[in-house]
Amino acid sequence: MNRRVKFMRIDKQDSGTAPLVSVYCMTYNQEKTVAQAIESVVSQKTDFAFELIVHDDASTDSTADIIKEYARRYPDIVRPVIQTENRYREHNIIYEYMHPISKGRFIALCEGDDYWSDPEKLSIQTRIMLDNPDCTLSFHAVNQLAADGTVSSFRPMKKSGEVSASLIVKRGGMFCPTVSLMFRRDILDSWPDFRAAADVYDYPLQVLAAASGKVIYTDRIMGVYRFASEGSWTSMHLNEVDFGHIENETVWLGMFDRYTGGRFSTEISFHMAHIWLTEYRKTLDPGIRQRAKKYIKRLPLKERLLFNLTFAFFSVFGKTADRLFGFIKKRLLK
Repeated sequence: MNRRVKFMRIDKQDSGTAPLVSVYCMTYNQEKTVAQAIESVVSQKTDFAFELIVHDDASTDSTADIIKEYARRYPDIVRPVIQTENRYREHNIIYEYMHPISKGRFIALCEGDDYWSDPEKLSIQTRIMLDNPDCTLSFHAVNQLAADGTVSSFRPMKKSGEVSASLIVKRGGMFCPTVSLMFRRDILDSWPDFRAAADVYDYPLQVLAAASGKVIYTDRIMGVYRFASEGSWTSMHLNEVDFGHIENETVWLGMFDRYTGGRFSTEISFHMAHIWLTEYRKTLDPGIRQRAKKYIKRLPLKERLLFNLTFAFFSVFGKTADRLFGFIKKRLLK
């Protein structure tokens, strides 16, 4: 049976100065970027109160000192959570240390190596959430800042509007940039088993929100995502296959599939096939191609043909087939 989480209706803000929005910022050894992240939040122009909860996971550089200084300068906004021992591998940082102390009806994210580029971001997204009581997740266009300083825009959709739950599941965690996310507090209050099993927090958050309500996209660049920044997960796995992460994604997506009564089985198969294709490009390992095939055979005919064609190109032309990958990918991800 399909499961759908029910949420309370939100029409207007509580009276008084309680924050309407809580912003979560997770940091670790980000002394070069954390000030910009915090500045981009505290400088938001709003007609409502908001708070910024900054969690530092026992950084060994000056990150914690920078956070404490901002907490001193903005005591009504910045709330620091400073760890003396690293908690990441054994604890869910947001769920255990940040969410229990937050007060906002809506939650926004800005990790310590990203930042917001539009001072009206919070106001725009909060208005969307208030005007659409059934909206569980809002996201927007961003700029990607590469390690070499190159900037490129990332617009997941061609225009603003509602995005189907199927597309959110199908496209994976990178489709909704983490720095762009705002969601209902209820989404974190609900903690099904598949979320607890995941080794990442953003993609499970997105699929739960999408399966539970309306998702709205804003085609306006309001944040900057540092792609493959120093020490990030992306930078460490650009050229190698992280089998552990993929196996974990296989497990928790299987749990999510059962949780939603099979509503997104095809979309999950597409996502897993796409993951294995992406990893295959790095190594051209036949074993990885075989892993993808079990998902490809579950897809509609057109998608099966496109995936198999892409694998065939790589098998014949090796990594020079990368030039064709972008062309075929656009058709796969329509």
